[in-house]
Amino acid sequence: MRWILEVTLIAVASSWKWLLGSLVGIGALIGLLFGVGVLGGGGDGDTNLPPVAVASTPTPAPSPTQAPEPPLPPAATPKPGPTAIPTAVPAKVISVPILVTRASNVGSLEFVLVYDPVKLELAQVERGILSDDALIDSSPTGPGQVWAGIVDVQGMDGSGPVAVVKFTVKNDASGSMPILLEDVAAFDASTLVDIVTGSTAGQFNGADLPPLSPIVSFQ
Repeated sequence: MRWILEVTLIAVASSWKWLLGSLVGIGALIGLLFGVGVLGGGGDGDTNLPPVAVASTPTPAPSPTQAPEPPLPPAATPKPGPTAIPTAVPAKVISVPILVTRASNVGSLEFVLVYDPVKLELAQVERGILSDDALIDSSPTGPGQVWAGIVDVQGMDGSGPVAVVKFTVKNDASGSMPILLEDVAAFDASTLVDIVTGSTAGQFNGADLPPLSPIVSFQ
């Protein structure tokens, strides 16, 4: 029995280093297995498990959008009709001939025509039939007065209009009014001697009637 014990001690003595190395290796292996999660049964620490594929949620197809209805055209606004423009009543113009009777070689004639400026407004003074070749001039000398001068070196002869005075009749003109000749003077074309004259007043009888002409008469 002693030899068995001695052999055992020898075996034990000779192999304690081997046994110590084996224990250290086994401990290291166990630690490695715990480290990688094979031992210990804990599934929470396993970081090397393959990723689980998560099923993607299918994106719903967009529902067809109904096209918006086109807006209704605006109701047509009726165009205003043409506005009636009141027609202006044209001003009435009258012509007053200045007549002469029995003229003989009259070289020049001048006069002042007097009228009512409330009813008439002077427009112009023109030559008459007897003064077609004469020079004529005129100018207002005051309210309701116009001077006219006629010169004909050949001399005027006969009877008829020697001048025509045009007036614009004012809108509120009514009734009658005299048209007078004042400061009448005439001269012979050859001798330049004064010629005796007389005059007759004319008359304005309203816009609807022709005026009566004033008359210059030679003696």
